[in-house]
Amino acid sequence: MDRDLVDKIIEYKGEDYLALATVISATGSSPRNSGAQILVYPNGSIYGTVGGGLSEAETIKKAQELIQIGESKKYSFDMSNDQVAKAGGVCGGQVEIFIETIKVSN
Repeated sequence: MDRDLVDKIIEYKGEDYLALATVISATGSSPRNSGAQILVYPNGSIYGTVGGGLSEAETIKKAQELIQIGESKKYSFDMSNDQVAKAGGVCGGQVEIFIETIKVSN
């Protein structure tokens, strides 16, 4: 985890939870490699990226849902399907993303 990301977590003064999403596996043509991270705030704002496109949009949505219940979960995204192609996606791989909620105490 890079220092700027750690600083963002430490500096946060808001809701009880943030979510940290990390690419834990990437196969085929994927936008980011394992280790890429995005910090998701309860309002949907972000810091970082897990590759953009539909998989990142879905990651942000899932992270916001997990923030509400304070749980963590792993998700798999297949970027080779028709929905991705129709949205203009150019990657054809698969990624697994672990979304971890972080309890913030102020």
